[in-house]
Amino acid sequence: MSLKSSGLQVDCKWCAFVELNSVVMANNHELFILINSACSILPAWFWMSISVFGTGWMIFATTLPAILFAPRVFYAILITAPIAGGISRFTKLALGFPRPPAVLERDSFNLIGQAIERYSMPSGHTLAAFAAACCLYFCSSQPVRPWLLPVFLGAFLVGLSRIAIGVHWPEDVVVGALMGLAAGYAGSRLALLLPERLMAMDSGWLRFFSLWGLVCLYALLTERLDFPENKPVQWCAAALVSVVLLRFWGKSFGTNRL
Repeated sequence: MSLKSSGLQVDCKWCAFVELNSVVMANNHELFILINSACSILPAWFWMSISVFGTGWMIFATTLPAILFAPRVFYAILITAPIAGGISRFTKLALGFPRPPAVLERDSFNLIGQAIERYSMPSGHTLAAFAAACCLYFCSSQPVRPWLLPVFLGAFLVGLSRIAIGVHWPEDVVVGALMGLAAGYAGSRLALLLPERLMAMDSGWLRFFSLWGLVCLYALLTERLDFPENKPVQWCAAALVSVVLLRFWGKSFGTNRL
């Protein structure tokens, strides 16, 4: 009798868990529809151009100026990238949650671009954006930090764009943001342990890692980041990378003609 009662209790707890999970998922779907619909008042090109700032190459391009003014931030970005990428990839593959296009009717929400159906949680774009924002914040001095708070607003907009585009649930964005903050904090703490000599403009390591700028430049000019409509944004980022690299090499090798 006790065994049956115990089994009944387990079954009841499992049913309660399933029911609670269903309620949460139902609310998540409703929240997605609400946010996605509200975001549709802005043009598609706006959300596409925001979303691209959650891609790895765009983040590298926009944070590359740190190599000139705050090399430790540049190192933090490099350290955080594999941490954030590993967390995102492992979690996506381990969970394998479906995205909105795989669950909802196509005419029930606003979908921009291709219908991606698998590996929903976490939002990799959101994770990357918050990780980069965290690096910028924690690797900067205390007086500068208040001025960097808007970068978290930018990261929030990247996450919001993933819902607006129709490829992520709100919970994907929240989890991605939390994971990104953790990855960014870990990367920034590790970067703070690096010796000061690595921050010098003539540091061999800094010169070596600056070569990634050439790879980034090639990717920005040849690859499609999220949407074909993002090409103008990529060209602007490529111009920024070119100027920063020329400026850095000028300082590093002593020519400094720019």
